[in-house]
Amino acid sequence: QPKVQVIIPVYNASKYLKRCFESLINQTFTNWEAIVVDDASTDNSREIAEKFIAKDERFKFIPLDENCGASRARNFALSKISEKYTAFLDSDDYWENDMLEVMVRRAEESDFHVVQCRFIYDFPGGRQVLPRGAFNEDTVLDKSKMEKVYFKMATGINMNHVCMKLIKSEIIKGIQFDPELKTAEDLKFCVKMFSKVSKYCFINKAMYHYCRNDESLTGKGLGAKEKFNTNRTVSKVMKAELP
Repeated sequence: QPKVQVIIPVYNASKYLKRCFESLINQTFTNWEAIVVDDASTDNSREIAEKFIAKDERFKFIPLDENCGASRARNFALSKISEKYTAFLDSDDYWENDMLEVMVRRAEESDFHVVQCRFIYDFPGGRQVLPRGAFNEDTVLDKSKMEKVYFKMATGINMNHVCMKLIKSEIIKGIQFDPELKTAEDLKFCVKMFSKVSKYCFINKAMYHYCRNDESLTGKGLGAKEKFNTNRTVSKVMKAELP
């Protein structure tokens, strides 16, 4: 079996970390390694992580001495990638038990560079919402049809996250997250990534739980000027990649 390395940046996620890690342990596909980067948490996230690491050697723990933000934490984990596939899991989110099995099987069938699934919004109190998928059905695109991916990026958000994707590691070699961006850092990463993708697969099955809470609201507290500058930065990157 190929191995999947899962990048999990952690910062003050003690309320959600057990659920996140258990969703990994419960995967029907077992050949994974979790690279957990603790971004100098001030709660007991580190203690929770260390308990799981003591029980399961597939968890690799990297504590940072000072808080540097999710992008730098992810970039630190990216420097440790050495296996065939990479996946991203945020510490307040979780996976369906068969997510890796389904996505690895599809990736191996046709040597896809990126395999993506649908996601479910989980809200406080247990309410769940299933948004429209990036595509309406299972979809396969080759290099000549990749403009459809960029169109989805420009007109919605369902394509813009790294967390719903299984990625062939060689595709993202040398690509990093922009630590200067306060929002849309995933989108900028994906824009650069897809310029190297020749085979893409979308699975019309929701397997990633995207949990919305006060700590994880994208762009929360950002002013209009900062949002505008972020959009301008990402737009320039997209324009450069579109040819």
